[in-house]
Amino acid sequence: MKKCMNRGMLLGIFCSVLLFSSFVVPAKTVVHSGELTIVAHVTVKSAYKDDLMKAFKTVVDATRKEAGNVSYVLLEDVNNPLKFTFVEVWKSQEAIDIHNNSDHFKAFVKAVEGKADLEVSVLKAKF
Repeated sequence: MKKCMNRGMLLGIFCSVLLFSSFVVPAKTVVHSGELTIVAHVTVKSAYKDDLMKAFKTVVDATRKEAGNVSYVLLEDVNNPLKFTFVEVWKSQEAIDIHNNSDHFKAFVKAVEGKADLEVSVLKAKF
Protein backbone atom coordinates (compact mmCIF):
# COMPACT_ATOMS: atom_id res chain seq x y z
CA MET A 1 0.00 0.00 0.00
CA LYS A 2 2.82 2.40 0.96
CA LYS A 3 4.69 1.72 -2.32
CA CYS A 4 1.50 2.40 -4.29
CA MET A 5 0.97 5.72 -2.54
CA ASN A 6 4.59 6.76 -3.15
CA ARG A 7 4.32 5.80 -6.82
CA GLY A 8 1.02 7.63 -7.05
CA MET A 9 2.48 10.75 -5.52
CA LEU A 10 5.50 10.59 -7.82
CA LEU A 11 3.26 10.11 -10.83
CA GLY A 12 1.15 13.07 -9.72
CA ILE A 13 4.20 15.28 -9.33
CA PHE A 14 5.58 14.13 -12.69
CA CYS A 15 2.29 14.89 -14.44
CA SER A 16 2.09 18.30 -12.76
CA VAL A 17 5.60 19.16 -13.96
CA LEU A 18 4.77 18.04 -17.49
CA LEU A 19 1.53 20.01 -17.50
CA PHE A 20 3.21 23.16 -16.17
CA SER A 21 6.17 22.91 -18.52
CA SER A 22 3.86 22.64 -21.53
CA PHE A 23 2.61 26.16 -20.77
CA VAL A 24 6.02 27.76 -20.33
CA VAL A 25 7.10 29.80 -23.32
CA PRO A 26 10.87 30.13 -23.73
CA ALA A 27 12.09 33.71 -23.33
CA LYS A 28 13.88 35.35 -26.23
CA THR A 29 16.41 38.11 -25.86
CA VAL A 30 15.82 40.77 -28.44
CA VAL A 31 17.91 43.88 -28.86
CA HIS A 32 16.41 46.24 -31.38
CA SER A 33 18.32 48.31 -33.90
CA GLY A 34 19.87 51.36 -32.26
CA GLU A 35 19.77 49.89 -28.75
CA LEU A 36 23.03 49.42 -26.91
CA THR A 37 23.98 46.80 -24.36
CA ILE A 38 26.43 47.39 -21.55
CA VAL A 39 28.07 44.43 -19.83
CA ALA A 40 29.91 45.44 -16.67
CA HIS A 41 31.87 42.82 -14.75
CA VAL A 42 32.44 43.77 -11.13
CA THR A 43 34.74 41.88 -8.77
CA VAL A 44 34.11 43.07 -5.23
CA LYS A 45 36.80 43.17 -2.56
CA SER A 46 35.51 40.82 0.14
CA ALA A 47 35.65 43.39 2.96
CA TYR A 48 33.13 45.56 1.08
CA LYS A 49 30.61 43.01 -0.20
CA ASP A 50 27.80 43.82 2.27
CA ASP A 51 28.08 47.57 1.68
CA LEU A 52 28.21 47.16 -2.07
CA MET A 53 25.17 44.87 -2.15
CA LYS A 54 23.14 47.83 -0.82
CA ALA A 55 24.64 50.10 -3.48
CA PHE A 56 23.88 47.49 -6.18
CA LYS A 57 20.23 47.23 -5.09
CA THR A 58 19.83 51.02 -5.00
CA VAL A 59 21.28 51.59 -8.47
CA VAL A 60 19.31 48.68 -10.00
CA ASP A 61 15.99 49.89 -8.56
CA ALA A 62 16.54 53.51 -9.64
CA THR A 63 17.91 52.68 -13.09
CA ARG A 64 14.98 50.43 -14.00
CA LYS A 65 12.75 53.50 -13.67
CA GLU A 66 14.69 55.52 -16.24
CA ALA A 67 12.83 56.23 -19.47
CA GLY A 68 15.78 55.23 -21.67
CA ASN A 69 16.39 51.91 -19.92
CA VAL A 70 15.07 48.76 -21.60
CA SER A 71 16.55 46.22 -19.19
CA TYR A 72 18.90 46.30 -16.20
CA VAL A 73 19.91 43.03 -14.53
CA LEU A 74 22.51 42.19 -11.91
CA LEU A 75 23.87 38.64 -12.05
CA GLU A 76 26.03 36.89 -9.45
CA ASP A 77 28.67 34.35 -10.49
CA VAL A 78 27.67 30.90 -9.19
CA ASN A 79 31.32 29.93 -8.64
CA ASN A 80 32.57 33.18 -7.11
CA PRO A 81 30.27 35.16 -4.79
CA LEU A 82 32.48 38.23 -5.23
CA LYS A 83 31.93 38.44 -9.01
CA PHE A 84 28.89 40.22 -10.42
CA THR A 85 27.79 41.20 -13.90
CA PHE A 86 25.45 44.03 -14.82
CA VAL A 87 23.70 43.50 -18.16
CA GLU A 88 22.04 46.69 -19.31
CA VAL A 89 20.06 47.45 -22.46
CA TRP A 90 19.54 51.08 -23.41
CA LYS A 91 17.43 52.73 -26.11
CA SER A 92 20.31 54.94 -27.26
CA GLN A 93 23.67 56.48 -26.43
CA GLU A 94 21.74 59.54 -25.24
CA ALA A 95 19.91 57.35 -22.70
CA ILE A 96 23.27 56.05 -21.44
CA ASP A 97 24.60 59.61 -21.14
CA ILE A 98 21.55 60.65 -19.12
CA HIS A 99 22.00 57.60 -16.89
CA ASN A 100 25.71 58.31 -16.38
CA ASN A 101 24.82 61.84 -15.23
CA SER A 102 22.01 60.75 -12.88
CA ASP A 103 22.41 61.29 -9.14
CA HIS A 104 21.86 57.60 -8.37
CA PHE A 105 24.55 56.47 -10.82
CA LYS A 106 27.05 59.06 -9.56
CA ALA A 107 26.38 57.88 -5.99
CA PHE A 108 26.91 54.28 -7.14
CA VAL A 109 30.25 55.11 -8.79
CA LYS A 110 31.38 56.84 -5.60
CA ALA A 111 30.25 53.87 -3.46
CA VAL A 112 32.16 51.36 -5.62
CA GLU A 113 35.34 53.40 -6.02
CA GLY A 114 38.30 51.52 -4.53
CA LYS A 115 36.07 48.65 -3.37
CA ALA A 116 35.83 46.66 -6.60
CA ASP A 117 37.51 46.05 -9.93
CA LEU A 118 35.46 46.89 -13.03
CA GLU A 119 35.53 45.83 -16.66
CA VAL A 120 32.93 47.49 -18.89
CA SER A 121 31.97 46.84 -22.53
CA VAL A 122 29.41 48.73 -24.61
CA LEU A 123 27.96 46.50 -27.32
CA LYS A 124 25.57 46.76 -30.24
CA ALA A 125 23.66 43.92 -31.83
CA LYS A 126 25.26 42.55 -34.96
CA PHE A 127 22.42 40.26 -36.10
